[in-house]
Amino acid sequence: MTNRRFTLLTFAAVSLATALLPAAANAQGSIWDRIRDREQRERDDDRRNRHDDDERYGRRGRSISDYERRQLRDVARRINDRSRDLQRDIDRLLDHTRYDGSRREDDINAEARSFHDAAQRFRDIAGDSNELYRSSGEARRLLDEASRLNRMLGRVRLDSRTGGDWSQIRNDLRTVADIYSLRFNDYDGGYRGGNDHRRNGDYGDRYPQ
Repeated sequence: MTNRRFTLLTFAAVSLATALLPAAANAQGSIWDRIRDREQRERDDDRRNRHDDDERYGRRGRSISDYERRQLRDVARRINDRSRDLQRDIDRLLDHTRYDGSRREDDINAEARSFHDAAQRFRDIAGDSNELYRSSGEARRLLDEASRLNRMLGRVRLDSRTGGDWSQIRNDLRTVADIYSLRFNDYDGGYRGGNDHRRNGDYGDRYPQ
């Protein structure tokens, strides 16, 4: 009788364990499935974020090499130095034109200072990181200021020194635009990549010929 009771209890225990084993296996599988799904979602989110950065910044969202960082720092330093010389040359040039003492002279000199300030800010941040987006805002502002100054200088007869300084700066600005994919076009007064209402001719209204 005892042996039979023991056999029944053993059989019941084995049956219960057999019944619970698939449930435990399913529970364990469910846990791993959730972990795997979560990791997949994180990878998908990361890819979407990188894609959004590429859509928003273009090349500006990519990483650059150490060589490109050095190139960017060198260009930023040249623009800063030359913009200081240009500011001085413009002030000297306007003193010997019919605009001397006029509001137009003040406005052009003020824009030359603004451009130099933008060049200084760009020099201070350009090439500090392998991520272009960190300095893309200052690059855009630099090209905005260059656009406005270019439109103003287009209505002034430049001498050889001032014209030479501005020509060298424009070459470096094109390099900056290439690096950040801003498609700088100094002939129509700006880059094609931002909303600059002054490209539509505001300065022509303020300074009629």
